[in-house]
Amino acid sequence: MATEQQIKSFISEIAPYAQEAYHTLGKVLPSVCIGMACVESAYGTSKIMREHHAFFGQKVGSGKTATKYWQGAFFTSKTKEEYTIGTHTVITSAFRAYPDMRMSVFNYYELLNTNLYKRVLAGVPYYEQMEQIKACGYMTSSTEVNSVIKLIQKYDLTQYDDGTVQPQPDVRPTLKLGDINEYVLAWQYYLNLCGYNLKPDGIFGDNTLKAIKDYQTAHGLKADGIIGPKTWDSVGK
Repeated sequence: MATEQQIKSFISEIAPYAQEAYHTLGKVLPSVCIGMACVESAYGTSKIMREHHAFFGQKVGSGKTATKYWQGAFFTSKTKEEYTIGTHTVITSAFRAYPDMRMSVFNYYELLNTNLYKRVLAGVPYYEQMEQIKACGYMTSSTEVNSVIKLIQKYDLTQYDDGTVQPQPDVRPTLKLGDINEYVLAWQYYLNLCGYNLKPDGIFGDNTLKAIKDYQTAHGLKADGIIGPKTWDSVGK
């Protein structure tokens, strides 16, 4: 397991490349790129991923898609796929290899700008992009979307997104019944990832209130239905 120092070091290492690729190729937010790299490569501590600079676990596939930033090098490794939720199947796959981290990041952006990922939209918050990437089939894991969202929030990765639409986590306003804003929307998405079934509309209504109270109880918090500092701090725990 990666230490906090290893995690922060990896984020600092890959963030400039994510920003460069975002400004060059567009669409996928740097926070999403960084978060996915953290999960896919165990914060860069996976020996085989680090050796081949394969920080996103991109498979070779047909070998004919997204090839500007990939010269055809690959390696084989065992990996777990979750074709059925809760059941992991070990297979051996061919993964793309790169000469350095920058090429790995750029090929990730190149792939997500192909028609295979046309349902991934620019100008939407990171949590929506993660759902869209999952829907396009990037990963089979049933937990990766949630894991990446938690990482983005925990390590304030939206600081690398340069004025995009989602709010900075460090603002963290107090939210209550009747509020209507993008912070409520973010919480609705997060609560759904935690097992609730809310309509993501950004409106703090009775159903959201009930879910928040239940969430607070489950996390040992005062179930007052108000999203304050302690409830914000519970994210990812």
